Amino acid sequence: MGKYFFIIALSFLINGCTFANNFNDKVEVISKNNKKSTFDSCANFSYISNINDKDYGVLFSEYINLDSSCSWNGLQRGYFEYLFKTTLKLKSFKIIERKDFNNYEFTTYLIDDKYYMNLIYKYSTYEDLFILDYDGKYFTKLIKEFDKNYESVYLDKERFSNNYSNSLVKMNFINSYFSRQRENIFEK
Repeated sequence: MGKYFFIIALSFLINGCTFANNFNDKVEVISKNNKKSTFDSCANFSYISNINDKDYGVLFSEYINLDSSCSWNGLQRGYFEYLFKTTLKLKSFKIIERKDFNNYEFTTYLIDDKYYMNLIYKYSTYEDLFILDYDGKYFTKLIKEFDKNYESVYLDKERFSNNYSNSLVKMNFINSYFSRQRENIFEK
């Protein structure tokens, strides 16, 4: 019986470590040279990165690794979208396509009724990764890993272009996107 428990525990450990290592692998390849660490008492090893890749074009990524004693005070993607929209003072920011696969959300936006842009959002319990894809190439490549028949009808449309570099982690002090969980003083 102890042998079976050991094998099961070992398999959970190996799978958990593999997931954690794979979580950020895809974006690591394209952002490894351009990381800017972001700091907050609730964030561990978090960063933003502006990328100009020869294959995928211009990308922006924000990786957030929350401390296990902290939690989000709302919906992560909603906070990211709102910060993006208000930072750039966009007139309109409409979702026109969304695909969900496992822990990925792929969203296409119509900005100011004229320009198209994509967001890749990857999440787990304490990790969040946001990738703005201005050209749509990386977005399309990742979706095709889940749905081989996917074809983007927005790639040839006029694309949104900007040099966004704001961060949920940097702005957390002002906007309280996440916070340390308080212990209930009446429990004991």
